[in-house]
Amino acid sequence: MCCKLRSLNFDRIPLENQLVKAKYDYDAKYARIHKRLIEKDPLIDSERKLFEDLKGLKSAVTTEIQQNANSLENESYVEKMMMRLVVSQFKKEQKIDINTTDVRRINSSIVKEYRNEYNGYVA
Repeated sequence: MCCKLRSLNFDRIPLENQLVKAKYDYDAKYARIHKRLIEKDPLIDSERKLFEDLKGLKSAVTTEIQQNANSLENESYVEKMMMRLVVSQFKKEQKIDINTTDVRRINSSIVKEYRNEYNGYVA
């Protein structure tokens, strides 16, 4: 019985991962970012609120990258651009009171995901 329960629990994890990924239009980057921000020292009490924030951020980042396709080549520029977009989305758009450490944590996760994708290190 114990092993069967463990097996059921493990089967549930991939399904939850797929559901989170589906929320972000099957963008694995944002599913991983979402999980990181929920798992360790959550920024927001509500996963739904985090989803809304990240979805808005995803839209802003996509627009920014489409306007300047070569921007991902310059890591320094990407970090500054993402920082600006994170602050704009979380503090200004969603009115979430986050501190500098949280902004850096979010920014670091997002930059890492985009740089990995750009460099072909997609998991």
